[in-house]
Amino acid sequence: MTELPVDNPRYTALQQALTKVEQHVARLRAALDEPFELFCGDAVWIGPVARRFGEDLGHHRQRLKQQAETVVAELEAEIRRTPPKVSPAVAREEAARLYSGPRMFTGF
Repeated sequence: MTELPVDNPRYTALQQALTKVEQHVARLRAALDEPFELFCGDAVWIGPVARRFGEDLGHHRQRLKQQAETVVAELEAEIRRTPPKVSPAVAREEAARLYSGPRMFTGF
């Protein structure tokens, strides 16, 4: 008798992780927006050092957004590589692997 496929615990865990990561990434995307806008607003600091600071702030703001997007893209790619349904035996193995080892990133 062939066993019917069941939900893959790894796939479910990755989907849950993506939901949490997207929440954090949304905050990261916006983290430097307000300081950047404030700095680019009324000229309260001028000169070459101020200009360099503004350029650096803009660069770091863009880099932070890019890196946050990379985290989401990597997680989405892993989800695409992971089958949503597996055999019961594979599901048991995945569940054992997920829930028996050390838990990382418990702050999410």
